[in-house]
Amino acid sequence: MPLIRLDNVSLRFNEKPLISNINMSIEAGDRIGIVGDNGVGKSTLLRCIVKQLEDYDGRITLAKGLRYEYVEQGFNSCWNELTPVNMLSACLDDPVTDQWRVHYVLELMHFPMSDRDLLFAQLSGGWKKMVMIAKAIIMEPDVLLLDEPTNHLDYSHIALVSSLLRDSQLITTFALISHDRAFLDAITNATVLLSGGRASCFDVPYTKAKRLLLEQEQALLSARADGVNEIERLKKSAKLQRQIGVNNYSDRALQKAKQIERKIKSLEMRLPEKQVVKDRDIALAVDEFAGKRILQIKDLNVCAEGGDLLFVLKELVVNQGDRVVFCGANGSGKSSLVRAICANNDPCIKLGPSVRVGVLDQELSLLPVGSQVLDFITESFCLSHQQAISKLASSGFSYLETQKQIGKLSYGERARLAILALRLMKPNFLIFDEPTNHLDISSQEMLESAVLRLNPAAILVSHDARFVENVGTRYFDIANGVCSERHS
Repeated sequence: MPLIRLDNVSLRFNEKPLISNINMSIEAGDRIGIVGDNGVGKSTLLRCIVKQLEDYDGRITLAKGLRYEYVEQGFNSCWNELTPVNMLSACLDDPVTDQWRVHYVLELMHFPMSDRDLLFAQLSGGWKKMVMIAKAIIMEPDVLLLDEPTNHLDYSHIALVSSLLRDSQLITTFALISHDRAFLDAITNATVLLSGGRASCFDVPYTKAKRLLLEQEQALLSARADGVNEIERLKKSAKLQRQIGVNNYSDRALQKAKQIERKIKSLEMRLPEKQVVKDRDIALAVDEFAGKRILQIKDLNVCAEGGDLLFVLKELVVNQGDRVVFCGANGSGKSSLVRAICANNDPCIKLGPSVRVGVLDQELSLLPVGSQVLDFITESFCLSHQQAISKLASSGFSYLETQKQIGKLSYGERARLAILALRLMKPNFLIFDEPTNHLDISSQEMLESAVLRLNPAAILVSHDARFVENVGTRYFDIANGVCSERHS
């Protein structure tokens, strides 16, 4: 018997239809990845399952006595004054006798002893996420539901969460939302793809599921084309029979025309629906660079904001076509290095004289959150309103969305707007600090394609393993205060 079952479920959000006729179940042992573009209804689906929302038609059935836990994307401010130990102890029936379970789970998460008595508000985003997952695990749920569990996590934490979900016996059944392709392929055994207003279910991980969906869509496209051609042929035949019947007073020909028209109606009812392709483009533009050497760094001390030394970068030379990836744990100094290069006020950093830097950082600081979307594009790039509206439309913004304040956009929409602004700047050297944060998988893949097509020089910081594997050309590891180039 399924632990969770959905029968003909159709989702809405603020009365807007999202997905129709979802039929799926979650059974013991299922490890399901839920994938789709931003705004398609992934989080709404989980929130309906856990009864946080009731914006749906159809039936959602939970097995009697089912224990489930739901790990949301964000952080609840009510936890800010609690420590990790407090938060996990509150989940226990007997906090005294079962206190060992708190420390057992924190050990599983590799949670530092020194941080266990810090307030939740004092923790980094990565450790906050690990506490939330630990809080769910200690409840020993039958089903664990997670919304973007790898957000804020570095490589080591992603690997740890992957191991817990894939290999341990603590969590054997889960469904999660993620835009991390490598993570999905590593830990899931089934995929629900939300696209075009429908849900497609496959008993394989993401990459194989995407391939199967593409094959299905191509088969439907071919079947639709064949059906349309057959309908056109029958219409011509029906028209001819009707003309013969009228001109020759032939009841037999008129009867045959009616039979053909009935067949046309039947074919039209069975014709596969035309697939709606969302008009959205994630593109870049880079200008040519006349020289060869773009950036040179020698004996740079990379320090934290408080002045503490994080690591020393002995030497780095970036030439045209180099895409240099910096890898390291959260707090190792990757973003500090990016800020130092952007500031360009250290004598150890030398940018070429004609270098124009384009920056896409984690905070999307390029965007003035108080400005209107359309005003930002027109004023920043000297475009007419019509030109700006056209550029915004190519990035998936409707006219109504161009009238919004940037601060009112979703983070996915802000990321697309920042990439559009970067494209209009036409830099010749790119600096990306977690560029795939907030981008759905289709947007990530479009960004990858743009980088590979243009072959720009770039500095990259990202915890998205698939992204850096696909676009990087050189890799530096930061560990124990040392930054060294990786040689294969």
